[in-house]
Amino acid sequence: MTRTLPPWARELLDGHPDETAPSRDDPMPAWLESELARVPLWARIRQTPEIRQRHPFLLIEDLRKQPDLMRQVLELRSELAALAHRLIDQGIRHLVFTGCGSAFHSSQFGSFICRKWSGWTTESHDSLEFTHHWAQGQEPTALVVQSATGSTAETIDAARHATDHGLLTVALTNTAGSALEALCDETICFPTGQRCGPAVSVLTTRLMMLYVLALEVGAATGKLSAHEADELGIAIGHLPNAAAQFLHDEDLNVSQIANALNDQQALLVVGGGPNWFSAREGALKVEEESSLLCKAYRPAGYLHNAIPVLADTVGTVVIAPPGKAYGRLHDVVRTARAARSPSLALVVEGDDAIAPDASFVIAVPGPLGELLMPPLAAVAFQLLGYYLGAERGINPDTLRSDDLDHARAWLTAFPFGSQ
Repeated sequence: MTRTLPPWARELLDGHPDETAPSRDDPMPAWLESELARVPLWARIRQTPEIRQRHPFLLIEDLRKQPDLMRQVLELRSELAALAHRLIDQGIRHLVFTGCGSAFHSSQFGSFICRKWSGWTTESHDSLEFTHHWAQGQEPTALVVQSATGSTAETIDAARHATDHGLLTVALTNTAGSALEALCDETICFPTGQRCGPAVSVLTTRLMMLYVLALEVGAATGKLSAHEADELGIAIGHLPNAAAQFLHDEDLNVSQIANALNDQQALLVVGGGPNWFSAREGALKVEEESSLLCKAYRPAGYLHNAIPVLADTVGTVVIAPPGKAYGRLHDVVRTARAARSPSLALVVEGDDAIAPDASFVIAVPGPLGELLMPPLAAVAFQLLGYYLGAERGINPDTLRSDDLDHARAWLTAFPFGSQ
């Protein structure tokens, strides 16, 4: 099936009408290599006119805009409430969440929070795995697909696969007029104007959408009492201010921690419950922005599996708000200390148990429990990855596509126009 190319790809082809188009055998012809040497691939995908080569990079500005964008998402509450009621009216009782990369991580979170608050059954799958291996059950089902660009090839295939199987499809995206929007039955789109390559504001704004959607389904079905829904609504409404306060209070501390961790060969990122998402997304952000190898673990998985690799150059990061995983996360920090491995604790301000045992501490504003930690954890890891990248001489804006070999690798993995 012929794919609709996104604007950045059409623009490049239109500028070279007599040249051979990129192909599987030649993903980066000479004319395209010349274009990408001038403007990196991910700057073109984000349609970013400005290229920076030193701090402050674009990412730090995109990062600092997030509190305002998160507030703006809350203005979509009536739209998300109407979507929740349409799902209920159509008999939906099971939600499948899918996406790729950061969008898959937020799909894992969406599955978790909707199961908690709505009373519906949920599941999450990487888009390719959904298309190839998902088994349809008996419950009326909707597929919630996430993609910042709305052009991710595997996610578009997943939406088509769902449509072929009679599922209602809902797109959460950050690009208006995308192929995904045209394909799905329902779309909530929130453009952020993000300029950097790594998913920053496109991620946190979709997290806010997921909170509100889960809240509205839970309130409408009666899974949440009116009091519970009101309390959760107020708590969600405080998240943008908490993110703004965090960025104001912790910027210098995070930059100093990045300087101290600059010689690490790897970081092991640990989170449980809803913050398993935070661990996976945090590890990805550090890798994307600094090229420092990271691996995500759940708390028990770390304790069972990670001890042999701990070293003074292999650090441990725990995401440890108050909650069910807290005790075992404390064991993770104590275990790292016993192995003389540096540890970094991302905690809520006022923490007096894990924080004293960690080598480094980043604190987010409280009070905050584990269910509402993910957006603040996402912002914290974006900031840590940014400063690690700056310390290590990596441009955090480009996903390494400023290097032509890496640009060729991107185009080999994802054919021209499929992002």
